[in-house]
Amino acid sequence: MVEIENGALYETEILGIEKGSTGNPGVMAGVIYYGPGSRLGSVDQNTDCGIFGTVDEKFSQKVLQQSVEVGHRQDVKKGKAWIRSYVSGSACDYEIEIQRVDYNPARENKSLVFQVTDERLLRLTGGIVQGMSGSPILQDGKLIGAVTHVFVQDSSRGYGIFAEDMMLH
Repeated sequence: MVEIENGALYETEILGIEKGSTGNPGVMAGVIYYGPGSRLGSVDQNTDCGIFGTVDEKFSQKVLQQSVEVGHRQDVKKGKAWIRSYVSGSACDYEIEIQRVDYNPARENKSLVFQVTDERLLRLTGGIVQGMSGSPILQDGKLIGAVTHVFVQDSSRGYGIFAEDMMLH
């Protein structure tokens, strides 16, 4: 993990995707637009549970999404859920299947195990690729977690962290 004292959030653009495959997790290639007009917020912490900071008004206007209630760990269950990602260039929800829920994990950033079932995402990326970490996981209309890792040997599977655990940090 990179230790930081502070940082900034900037606009980006995805230019290409190397699909994941067995033994190769895949990656998104893109560009970061540095400059005062492209700054979207500040980063204060980089932890095992995520990157934390403050977004500015420009970011809020750019995203323009309604608030989503945070689901508690006891609300999370095996079954259908969605990952919200911008891999296609705009926000899109992709269906996944939560296969395991670990309420007391040895590593809190691996509380959920899921399989990508959405054919659109599988065609586009092969599943989870590097750069998708932090993508929200939604179930029953609630934010229940975020993507943390891809299974290197099976890019259609990944790990997630409970949103509740992220909020404790």
